[in-house]
Amino acid sequence: MKTTVTIAGLFAASALLAGCVETGGSDPALSGTDAQFDTMTDPCVAQAATLTGTSASSVSILDRIQTGGGPILTLMAGGSKYTCRLEANGSVTVFSEYAN
Repeated sequence: MKTTVTIAGLFAASALLAGCVETGGSDPALSGTDAQFDTMTDPCVAQAATLTGTSASSVSILDRIQTGGGPILTLMAGGSKYTCRLEANGSVTVFSEYAN
């Protein structure tokens, strides 16, 4: 079963996520469809594995988050949390949860 989590407000790439998180619901102002999440999962996992020097099988998806700035996945890789965002050109970018 896939769970989609929504977050209030816009997400800036270098900012930490903050705000009220709700499970379920659908807000047309937020983006993050099942198809978008499914498309970005493998590239996010591969990039996180490369970034942390771990195997792709050891990377786990913690959450699928809909934001006003596009879909993001939160990941656990190499014992640390990472965020993966979908870029406008279809590529993905993985960065540390603590990136500023």
